[in-house]
Amino acid sequence: MESIKDVIKAKGFTLEQVASQMESKNGGKGITQSALTQMLNGNPSISRVKEIARILGVTVSELVGDAPARYGETAATVITCPHCHKDIVLSVDECNYQDDTNPGPE
Repeated sequence: MESIKDVIKAKGFTLEQVASQMESKNGGKGITQSALTQMLNGNPSISRVKEIARILGVTVSELVGDAPARYGETAATVITCPHCHKDIVLSVDECNYQDDTNPGPE
C-alpha cells in the first residue's frame, strides 16, 4: 500500500515543504515537520487528509486510496477502521439491478 508519505515524495514534495503549507492550530501558516510525521504515523483527521491532498494537487482518493493495486482489478472502496486500523473493503463484483423504467442498452 502506498502511504501518504510515498505520495508526497512521488509528487516531488518533502515533508518539510508540505508541513510549511499546512494550517497551524492558531490559523497561521505552517506546522513542524515532526508534527506532520507524527500525524501521518497515527491516524490523521479527514480535514488534514483533505488539506494535504489540496497542497499536493491530488484528490483524497488518490492520496489514500490504492484499492485496485491491493485488491485486484475489481473496483473497491477501502476505508480504515479507526479502532484497529485494518482495511475494510467495500466492493461490488456484479450488479444485477434492473430498472423496468430504464432497461438500458440492448
